[in-house]
Amino acid sequence: MISMQSHFHFDSLHHIKYVAVTLGASLIAPLVIIAATLGLSLLIPGLVIDTTILTIYFILTCTLYNVLLVYVLSRTHNEEGEDVGHYFSLLIPAHNEEIVIEQTLNNVFRLDYPPELYEVVVINDGSTDKTEEKVTKIQEKHTNLKLINIAKEKGGQGKSAALNTGLADFLLTWRGIEVKPRHRWIIGVFDSDAEPQTNMLKKVSFQFNQADVGGVQTLVRIKNKRKSFLAKLQDIEFLAFARVMQTARNNFTGAVALGGNGQFVRATALDTSAIKPFKEYWRNESLTEDLDLGIRLLENKWKNVYVDSTSVAQEGTETLMTMFPQRERWAWGTLQELKLLLKPKFWKLKISLKLKIDIFIYISHILLPILVVLCWIWSGLSLLGIIKVSNYFPLIFTLINGFSFLPLIAYGLWKQKTEYPRRQILPLAVIAAVYTYHWIPCVLSASVKTLTNKPKWAKTPRFSNSTNTS
Repeated sequence: MISMQSHFHFDSLHHIKYVAVTLGASLIAPLVIIAATLGLSLLIPGLVIDTTILTIYFILTCTLYNVLLVYVLSRTHNEEGEDVGHYFSLLIPAHNEEIVIEQTLNNVFRLDYPPELYEVVVINDGSTDKTEEKVTKIQEKHTNLKLINIAKEKGGQGKSAALNTGLADFLLTWRGIEVKPRHRWIIGVFDSDAEPQTNMLKKVSFQFNQADVGGVQTLVRIKNKRKSFLAKLQDIEFLAFARVMQTARNNFTGAVALGGNGQFVRATALDTSAIKPFKEYWRNESLTEDLDLGIRLLENKWKNVYVDSTSVAQEGTETLMTMFPQRERWAWGTLQELKLLLKPKFWKLKISLKLKIDIFIYISHILLPILVVLCWIWSGLSLLGIIKVSNYFPLIFTLINGFSFLPLIAYGLWKQKTEYPRRQILPLAVIAAVYTYHWIPCVLSASVKTLTNKPKWAKTPRFSNSTNTS
């Protein structure tokens, strides 16, 4: 008991230190902006900064883009169905997941799909706890459960490294390189706290009947949303904002973003999109390996599909101390992708211009917190009389842009009105809008660390034994 309390105390101190560093790093960019602006004001007395270009950017990438997505939603619908025409290999990377891995495997083996048509591969990523022992025990009940162990000295390098090492070992040791028919072989990825709905594989199999579909992403839910209000806000984030945007982009360009949980990729698509065949399918240096893979599939002329009629539940973070490292990692990984999209190579790809623009706008949204802070700083300095700010557009345009995503959130909640009653939709949408401002320090800190640090994976801690509290 004493050792457990000591470990908890150490983790708490670690997260407090991490958040303190994050908040400190997030202040660097605003201070640089303030210093630069003050320097210019001294050099140019009566300095006037025209923010019209920022307003135009917000109108194009926020308001008009969101209006377009709502229009697409109103005019189209996803083709849904069920099938059992594919073979699934479900990868579950696990690093010190003794708390949740047993329940997760029980959840996965409840899938309503012929057991001879799917297998589960746990990648024990150098765990130092009882993860291996728990998986080995469950193997006694399920012959289609395989365990791949990564040595402790080589483990804990991040999810992409675990997936690459595990898949390479799996291909050579269990399956062999040739799987026939290979186009009907689907690689799925679940987090170690996953709770998929039983109909998931049938729903996903149906989507892969389209020969040009390379990836499928399912809806993600938060299982502990009733236990923690912060977790509930994360559920709204996935259910409303992410779900609506993914569904609309699915129907608009097929440029669906892949996530780390409930992600499925056709083996042949994985082959054509590999950075190093049979060695690096998920980019090792990427902190958002799922997002990166989804973009590479699109670049190789595959289509990604989003399915919201089935979902996988995962545990949400219950404290800001643990959410900050997770969101900073997501922001950092998205900035890595933005850097790749800014290279001429991306714009020279032989894919449609509409697809390129959609991908770029979606990824460039990560810059919005930085631009919002820029506007705040210049507005504050203007109020202090240090500089003058001019804008061709009236103030109402700024207000509309700032709340242009509220209809997306409200629509997403209305679609799930059995769980979120209508009377709660408006207040929850407003609270969720305020909640999104946590991205500002996370993105600012990630921006600074992108320039000064080497990317490093940060594992999100568990809060419970994954009991379904939804």
